[in-house]
Amino acid sequence: MTHKKHNPNRLIRETSPYLLQHAYNPVDWHPWNEHTLKLAIENDKLILVSIGYSACHWCHVMEHESFEDEEVARLMNEHFICIKVDREERPDVDHIFMEAVQLITGQGGWPLNCFALPDGRPIWGGTYFRKPQWLQVLQHFAEMWERRDPALQHQAENVQNGLIDRLSIKIDTQPYDAGQIFQQMARIMLRQGDGRLGGRSGTPKYPMPDLLLFQWLLAQRLPDEGLRNHVLLTLDRMARGGIFDQLEGGFARYSVDERWHVPHFEKMLYDNAQLIGLYAEVSMGTDQRDYEAIVRQTIHWCLSDLYKPGEMFCSALDADSEGEEGRYYVWTQKDFEALPAELVSLLAEWYGIGGQAVWEHDKNVLVRPHNIKAFCQKHQLDEVRWQSLLNKGNQTLLDIRRKRIRPGLDDKQLLSWNALMVKGLCSAFRAFGHTEWLEIAKDVVSFIQKKMKMPDGGLLRSYKNGEARIPAFLDDYAFYIQALTSLYQCTFEEEYLFEARRLTDYTINHFFIADGDFFSYTSHASNDLVVKPREFYDNVIPSSNAAMCLAMTVLGIYFEDDYLLNLAGRMIRNQASLMAQYPAGFSHWGQAMWLHEHQEITVFRGAGAVEYARGKLRQVPQLHLLAASDGDTAIPTLASKPFQEGLWRWKCDNNGCGLPERI
Repeated sequence: MTHKKHNPNRLIRETSPYLLQHAYNPVDWHPWNEHTLKLAIENDKLILVSIGYSACHWCHVMEHESFEDEEVARLMNEHFICIKVDREERPDVDHIFMEAVQLITGQGGWPLNCFALPDGRPIWGGTYFRKPQWLQVLQHFAEMWERRDPALQHQAENVQNGLIDRLSIKIDTQPYDAGQIFQQMARIMLRQGDGRLGGRSGTPKYPMPDLLLFQWLLAQRLPDEGLRNHVLLTLDRMARGGIFDQLEGGFARYSVDERWHVPHFEKMLYDNAQLIGLYAEVSMGTDQRDYEAIVRQTIHWCLSDLYKPGEMFCSALDADSEGEEGRYYVWTQKDFEALPAELVSLLAEWYGIGGQAVWEHDKNVLVRPHNIKAFCQKHQLDEVRWQSLLNKGNQTLLDIRRKRIRPGLDDKQLLSWNALMVKGLCSAFRAFGHTEWLEIAKDVVSFIQKKMKMPDGGLLRSYKNGEARIPAFLDDYAFYIQALTSLYQCTFEEEYLFEARRLTDYTINHFFIADGDFFSYTSHASNDLVVKPREFYDNVIPSSNAAMCLAMTVLGIYFEDDYLLNLAGRMIRNQASLMAQYPAGFSHWGQAMWLHEHQEITVFRGAGAVEYARGKLRQVPQLHLLAASDGDTAIPTLASKPFQEGLWRWKCDNNGCGLPERI
């Protein structure tokens, strides 16, 4: 966004698309860094931290109404040190200020606008404000600071103490019964689900892929028929709803209604990466034929709209285009009149135009309400013939859509989200065997290995315009370690496993808090926040502590490493009672607990072991590990098995390994 009447502010030197969107605001924005924080102390001004992301609709609205306004800018510039933060680039800053605002107001969201003392301690905040409200808030805090109201210091102390309390963890030494916990989690999750439309009850509806993946694990392993049906219902409803782009593939971030119909139109890499893995994983336990098409379409969309060959995947597509949310995606009846005459009514009915697809006024968000067999019988069409006509109609609709102005692309490339995509591609390869997906996953990892490392062997979080920047956070390490172990289980190339182990040791050295048995979200070297952030609760994305716990469990099994297994076990024990009470917030912890309790791994060793193991990938149960070697190996779980003539298999779990079987 360019405003020629204003000179650029300091954000012009940043690479984040979200920050660059604000580079021509009349507000004197600063990026978050040590220099800016010192500036607040030197100038004795309150700090105003405004946090958002490029695909955020209401972030754009507030920018247009307030941050582009001269009157607002004068007040902000005169009384505050104004800092703009991309929450995806600096999730550590977002964590602390979001926790603070939720502590103060009980609510949160983006844009997030929070006031802090010059020393960085938060005092008050909120989300979206209309211009008149925002002017009142600015004037209020400017006047309070002008008279040095002692209430500000008192509030800062209260908020800081509240943050310390909220981010603390209780060490739990009590034993737990994993079987009982899994049964209780299954009962609660099923009770909280929407038995008619899938997902969790209420609105808005988020896909929650990790929660569904955990539910699928319990559905298969307990087994639990109720959970199984719930997961299948949810996946079916999402795939048929407007949250899934019926033409180009890919899922929007969430649905504003309970029917999965009207999405909040932004499309995020992290959602789609996990949903690729979810649909692929569930497909391996069912005879669902639709799932491969959903996975294929979603990967195709990611490759066409987000992937930069030779680099990584970009972050997101905006919800807005031409200043209007969803304009690129919605349809009117008139739009369908451009279709070939024999297709107008058929395709309109197929996608629910004027019926199930209606959003508001004459706008429609395409859905897929019909069963193909029933639809073809109704119209006396052969299924093959209808598929041909549908392909023809879809291409015409795509041609129409592609003449529209596309939503903006957030082209920064984040390590953690790309790691989720690598893992998703690995699951898709295991399920459907398309080697090109595995090759893309390997290419992304190769790029990370070459371009995203610090001199000390640590990782960097963000890449854009040929520059890797910002030391990685815990989620970057945890998800990337998981991506490497997933790649090993598809290829059995041992360098992936050894790099995962190296990075695990690095993460323990730089992030682990020994007296609490958890990992800080930021490294020990990071000191620019009043409280060190930490993540424990799983949400749309798994928490970084849970992801690290699961990663250590996997590596503890491969490397027969009691230190890693014991550390993971203590972390799980600390969460066990909460898991049983609030399963929706502990889905990844639940997966870590399951693997830690069972430690299932099948080992193949001998001539042709790797090829044989690759042929079994689709048959492997969720969270069952594989290891394979044709010859010499340095992986302990393989090296501990004798190499002898022929091909041999060992089935192992937490009770040890059974006798070898000749294959």
